[in-house]
Amino acid sequence: MEYLSITEIWQYLTWLPKFVMKRLFTKKRLADLVIIDIRPRHESVSVYLSNVSYYNVYFQIINMTPFQIELDRAEIDFSCVGTKLVSQYIKKETYRPGEIATLYIQGDIESAKADQIALMHDKNQSYMHLHLEFNCKLHNFTKSQIHLDGIKPDFANAEKRRKKLEEAKKA
Repeated sequence: MEYLSITEIWQYLTWLPKFVMKRLFTKKRLADLVIIDIRPRHESVSVYLSNVSYYNVYFQIINMTPFQIELDRAEIDFSCVGTKLVSQYIKKETYRPGEIATLYIQGDIESAKADQIALMHDKNQSYMHLHLEFNCKLHNFTKSQIHLDGIKPDFANAEKRRKKLEEAKKA
């Protein structure tokens, strides 16, 4: 017996008129069929605390809709050990039905925030809130209030920066 994926089954329904498809696939349903999480392998979240500090995040996006969707824009609120880092992503990305893709986000970290992260990095309680807006041939829809917790960033140069700060306090 051969199995079909859910996206292959949806494709058999594409012959339906657009008004029927709009009733079947509401904005909420489309948003529910797009799955977003931190990429599960390698270093998904990295925080670099050198002289010019920045962070990288790799998200995995799974398009379970029967339609091609386009990421119009995204806003990422990254709470890195209690320090809020906000990134906006405005490059448009297209995802085919059933596609599993990686979305790469990079953001700069101000010096004062990098100092705070360096001092607290061992207390690692990081999380993210996401707000994404998508375009589709049926509806434009929003996927918001996504809360991702349990994030374990890889910190580079945190100890070095921490020692430099502690030495500066003593002097």
